[in-house]
Amino acid sequence: MNIKKMNKGLDFLREKYGAKKGEITLKDGHCYVGATPLLPGRMERKIVELKKMTENGTLEGVSTLRFASFAPGGSRSRATVADAQERVPPKTAAQLQAMLAKELDLAAYLGASDVTRVMAVANGSAINVLAKLANDVNVSVEVGAGLPRSEAAYDRHEIIAKRGVACDQTVDTHTPHASIRVSGAKGMEEFTDVDTELFGLTYEEVWNVRAAFALLQGRASAKVWKAAWAKATKAAALAFAADKAKAAKTIAVKKGLDTNRAIAVSEVR
Repeated sequence: MNIKKMNKGLDFLREKYGAKKGEITLKDGHCYVGATPLLPGRMERKIVELKKMTENGTLEGVSTLRFASFAPGGSRSRATVADAQERVPPKTAAQLQAMLAKELDLAAYLGASDVTRVMAVANGSAINVLAKLANDVNVSVEVGAGLPRSEAAYDRHEIIAKRGVACDQTVDTHTPHASIRVSGAKGMEEFTDVDTELFGLTYEEVWNVRAAFALLQGRASAKVWKAAWAKATKAAALAFAADKAKAAKTIAVKKGLDTNRAIAVSEVR
């Protein structure tokens, strides 16, 4: 990620719409504003729309969340990982844990309840996780970090309810569609418009900038995001521990701060 370009985009939004000062920093492959970890997944338009469906009655009685996330190996930088991950290269293990933490955070967010139980099977650059939320919603997560370097990362999030099913990808496909395709000297190039104000940034960079902007505007809470990311990283670490122990791991839910409520989304994009 290009932090300089991201902060330039953030300054543009701050000056245009108003927000307190702040900048994005990168630590162990994750973006922060000050000491607050950003949760860009919660800002993605597709996740925002899924969240709305769970709250406005479109989906009634959510019962199962089925998620998948795949990326080229080594696309994330260093991080401290559990001993259970040492059988794979440290960089790949760190990447898997970071990817899994993001998906488990989105599961808690879309399921509107904390993760309370995890069971997992890991194999090399992949891990499959079964989880349970405190409200009895079932979660299935597939994460892989073994795609060829030339491949683009992709993910898929499906919500199954007693009435209704929703998914952030086109039916019967796992890969996102490009809105623009250009054939030229470099061959076929694909582009996808995701933000009308942040041209030149990658998909990942755009949502980190939007997350930082939401935080600086006060639409997102630093206290909530710190607590939510702590829960997600703990659940991800316990998933790898569950694989090593060949037994499910339970997470105690403490009463207090609701870390899964919806974020107020800026109307201008």
